[in-house]
Amino acid sequence: MRFVDVYLGSRIQGWPVEIAPMFSTQIAQVDSGSEQANQRWQDPLREISIPQGVRDHATFETLKTHWLVMAGPARTWPWRDPTDFASVELDLPNTVPTITRTDQPLGVGDGVTTRFQLVKQYDLGSPATPYTRQIHFPVLSSVLIGVDGVDPSLASPALSYTVAREGGYVDFTTPPGVGAVLTAGFLFDLQVRFEADDTFRAVFRTYGVDGFADIPLREVLFCED
Repeated sequence: MRFVDVYLGSRIQGWPVEIAPMFSTQIAQVDSGSEQANQRWQDPLREISIPQGVRDHATFETLKTHWLVMAGPARTWPWRDPTDFASVELDLPNTVPTITRTDQPLGVGDGVTTRFQLVKQYDLGSPATPYTRQIHFPVLSSVLIGVDGVDPSLASPALSYTVAREGGYVDFTTPPGVGAVLTAGFLFDLQVRFEADDTFRAVFRTYGVDGFADIPLREVLFCED
């Protein structure tokens, strides 16, 4: 398994951070000067830099241990984006908001389907089409599910479910009834890796010269094994 569910050591702070969702877009300009755009990726990949993530020797040792256990960029692990990690908008970066079971749509029951995907929608309103982001690494202890706005255990009939840490799937033991409105609230992580095989060498050199070093990471999109 490439994903190892272990966070970076607490000595390495996640905020402040530089993080940018990057799309892959081909722009073709015709003779008239007009353009055509080809969006190659449905979802962006985030480039991450933790400024001065290494500031002392104890932090350097924490990073070194994580680097060795993860075999550099070979393995991936969870990381919390302090600017976007909840089913609702944040009042301030790196501040946990109030989560409710009606924050985001999950689906509508049809009496047959038992599996639903956690998602977060980003909506500018008409005429723009909302961007729907699949949430693949929810924080399990935070997940709240709603069936017509109430706890599934209080629905009629009562429903039970499980949530997958890897994948973000909500699996009901019995299918929700026809027309049942399913919603969810949650916190979530990204799947990340170290930038490259020479990342640690660059960190070591910079830390040795300046007494601090940035830590570059890359998001990895979820893929079923």
